[in-house]
Amino acid sequence: MSDNAVSEEPDVADVVGLLDDEHVRSILVATSAEPLSAKELGEHCDLSVSSIYRRVDELCDCALLAERTRPRRDGHHETVYVSTLDRFELTIRDGELDWTIDRTESDPADELSRMWGQL
Repeated sequence: MSDNAVSEEPDVADVVGLLDDEHVRSILVATSAEPLSAKELGEHCDLSVSSIYRRVDELCDCALLAERTRPRRDGHHETVYVSTLDRFELTIRDGELDWTIDRTESDPADELSRMWGQL
């Protein structure tokens, strides 16, 4: 997975199907507050790491979650996840279905400064 922008919007049925899962919603809420690793998400959501990875992969495929790298004091790094979903809106009007996904914009330089500041 990469942090590259998705060229196509995901299908509304895929997004709604994902958001129907309470654990997916929990992952999105938790990662909107701070970047978390799969292990941290598993503890937060009370799920196995393999269940977290399955949901994380689906969220990344729909560009609702992004991977970041978090450096550690021991010189290694770990993958963490951050929610990119800012707003999801579904509108039905005049016989038309319309939907919008607003994603948060993040500047990699700001993220790096924030991470180094936490060390």
